[in-house]
Amino acid sequence: MISKRFYRLIALWVLAETFLGGLLHAFRIPLAGVFIACFSALFISLIYTVTGSSKKVLHATVIVLIFKMILSPHAPLGAFLSVALQGGFGAIALAAIPSTKTARMLVTVFAYLQSATLKLISLTILFGMGFWEALDEFMLSIVSYFPFFATILSAKNLVLAYLGIYLLSGVIAGWMIGRVTLNPVKINLDIEVKNGRIAKKKGSLLQSEWLLIAGLSAVYFVPIFPDSFREMCLRAAIILTAWHLIFGPLLKKALFRILGIRKSSLLREILLIESILPELRENLSRSWQIASTQNLMRRIPFFVKTWLQMSL
Repeated sequence: MISKRFYRLIALWVLAETFLGGLLHAFRIPLAGVFIACFSALFISLIYTVTGSSKKVLHATVIVLIFKMILSPHAPLGAFLSVALQGGFGAIALAAIPSTKTARMLVTVFAYLQSATLKLISLTILFGMGFWEALDEFMLSIVSYFPFFATILSAKNLVLAYLGIYLLSGVIAGWMIGRVTLNPVKINLDIEVKNGRIAKKKGSLLQSEWLLIAGLSAVYFVPIFPDSFREMCLRAAIILTAWHLIFGPLLKKALFRILGIRKSSLLREILLIESILPELRENLSRSWQIASTQNLMRRIPFFVKTWLQMSL
């Protein structure tokens, strides 16, 4: 059913942006944008496939931005701009290009290059910085992010290598996304793991987040970690606690009140998607456990495929 898949795809996109994206950025995973851009391009493409409407893609983008505001308010403004640009470009390209594979390739490459140059775009569009000044800041940020390679390569070559990795990854991901279909394919969810069958995790989304906060807090008291890392974990735990106890409920209440006044149908859609999120997050966890039985090269594609099949 199209409407069911439409909302579940939006929920998957929300999880990729808020949960997966948040984890990758919180722990400063190198080239995190490679993974986030892949999920964005995939879900934008599939939303257009199940609806055939660029307006629905834009509508989904707005909903994802609302959830990002609710679940990840600490995200930089550039992250919100990134979602808006990717959703807007996807809506235009998928409607304008007859070939599905070509359109998906273009959407994916755009998402990757936009993600790679997000800091440059943010400094110029959001903060009004001159292009050349912003370019200098962009290059310095890449050099500081990869200090080891900065001792081997010049700043210019390091930036070119950085962009080249994103471009090549985008082409590979675009080719794979172009082949994705939503035909129902049975998968074996009874895959054995080393010490027995995969057990379904218990507990809600909220319980998992409190466990994460507890873990981050505990790291601060482990002296073997560097001071900077311990302070970063403690700061993240304080921010998450303040958000869950104070700021999150207040912002959510205010936002839902505004949405309820202005457009009750949008509020109903948001509440529907919110009710789906715990199930899809559970599917995410189970899918990753199942994919862990695969070799390193196949693990990520198998994980994404399994997550989609379990969730749709």
